[in-house]
Amino acid sequence: MTDKEIYDTQTMLIKHYSNGLTRNLILWIISKEKIHGYGIMKKLDEFFNFEDVNYEIKNTSSKVYPILRKMEKNGLIIGEWDINENNKRVKYYSITDEGLIILDKIRSIINFISNNPAWLNFYGDMGVEINEKRN
Repeated sequence: MTDKEIYDTQTMLIKHYSNGLTRNLILWIISKEKIHGYGIMKKLDEFFNFEDVNYEIKNTSSKVYPILRKMEKNGLIIGEWDINENNKRVKYYSITDEGLIILDKIRSIINFISNNPAWLNFYGDMGVEINEKRN
């Protein structure tokens, strides 16, 4: 495999990994505060800066806003127009009761994964340090 093929494969794997998590992260971010789309993108960037593999995933508006629209349509979040600190009209998102229910399901799945011996074995093989009981 050439260096370019290795880089392309690495890029594809990281992209698939991030795409799978982005929706869950967006819902979680919105559960923490009333926030606009650009703020969500900036917070997502904190999760997907893979310095050790020399690759960074930017969550662009063409990726994030369709997810927000679908979440809003499905009743997981509410978007409300308001004026920001720069006196510009922006849409702020907040989570609904239905969104909190879904977030709780996500939390249950993550809890299951973090306590499942098969997943722990996989993470260990990937070099992830496993802490004993967390609360």
